[in-house]
Amino acid sequence: MLFPFTVFAQLSTSSPYSIFGLGELTPGGFTQHRGVGGASVSFRDQNNFSFSNPASYSKIRFTIYNVGAGLNFGKISDQTTEAESNSGNFNHFAMAFPLNTEKSMAFSFGVNQYSDVGYEIKNNVNLDTPSYFNLYKGSGGINRLYIGYGVELIKNLSFGGNLNMNFGNIQSRKYRVYPNTDKVYSFSDETFFAYKGLDFDLGVQYSIQSKKENEINHTLGAVFRGGSNLYGDGYRYAETFYGQSFMVGNTFPIDTLIFEDNKKDTVSKPLGLAVGYTLNKGDKWALSLEAEQILFSSVENKVSSGEFKDNIRYSAGFSIIPSPNYGERGSFFKHVRYSIGTRYEDLYYNFDSQTFREFGISFGLGLPIIKSVRLEDEKVPVVSRVNISAEYIKRGSSSNDFIQEDYFKIGLGLNLNDKWFTKRKYR
Repeated sequence: MLFPFTVFAQLSTSSPYSIFGLGELTPGGFTQHRGVGGASVSFRDQNNFSFSNPASYSKIRFTIYNVGAGLNFGKISDQTTEAESNSGNFNHFAMAFPLNTEKSMAFSFGVNQYSDVGYEIKNNVNLDTPSYFNLYKGSGGINRLYIGYGVELIKNLSFGGNLNMNFGNIQSRKYRVYPNTDKVYSFSDETFFAYKGLDFDLGVQYSIQSKKENEINHTLGAVFRGGSNLYGDGYRYAETFYGQSFMVGNTFPIDTLIFEDNKKDTVSKPLGLAVGYTLNKGDKWALSLEAEQILFSSVENKVSSGEFKDNIRYSAGFSIIPSPNYGERGSFFKHVRYSIGTRYEDLYYNFDSQTFREFGISFGLGLPIIKSVRLEDEKVPVVSRVNISAEYIKRGSSSNDFIQEDYFKIGLGLNLNDKWFTKRKYR
């Protein structure tokens, strides 16, 4: 439980586009949901939940522990050059507990990523004498610590809410380096801010359940994501150094140009709205569709002159379990959940009036771990899973001197279920 809180400092992206705004946005949901294109707003299951929609908490029957991590590898290219890109990090940790009350309700807490910053961009300038290059580096991101509650107020209609504590550091460094001479001083300019702020999510789900078991069911879900200002404390530091030493990995400062401590900054985390629909036949199969809009057009762009656009995402996914009868003996692979999904996204980045898009196709496996527990006088299976997802993503374009990213994201997650707080009976 404590391990996930110690690993947020590692870079989980190497995208040059994360220089903008709050960085690269992290898709919501767990590893399981990555396998269906990130669709999770209308997700509803007794063995799992989605922090993307707190109304889903009311469905769970068991205590659930969920943790996941990811690895990204691929390439970044423009019209003339190509470079490898590798990164990875922890993605999420969450727990949920059902409450033994007349109404179905549960609470949850956890921590997850909202955005990632991790880039290194080099621009050579050979027309001037002496020649130099500009180097831009950034790291950090915004994380969310949440506590949430969901309840089925009336039959088939559930509501829920999350209170989110947003926190994280963003560091950016700009260099001008003269690699062939020390007669002209190289210099750097670094800023660092630690941000924090509160916001909330409100979610609703409505299910149309068939009267017959294992028949077609429908679930509609919607989430309103509150916006907030994140307030930062930090510093700015600039210095000169020798460029030739920098090229061999040593930085020898010459003089301090700027040192400003106790600096303040404010960035906006915008409002968002997501809607989803899931069609399922019991635990046998499920088809999910989802759309989300985050209003980044209301956020100031501090990197370039262009205004941000709204971030719009469309997701679709399908999953199937050949045999969800876990009391049945047979092949292990009949109880595996197989998933496929796709997503399309208009990103909020705006540079030189260029629209940047992202396309992804994903696959997933949910490997079951089955045990039995007794609820009242009934013995029922409790299904935990080891979730594996694989996603191919294409972001941006190499046309017009921009950058294209092609990479694979591999996710590994644990969804562990058990019956806690059981009142023992002796006869």
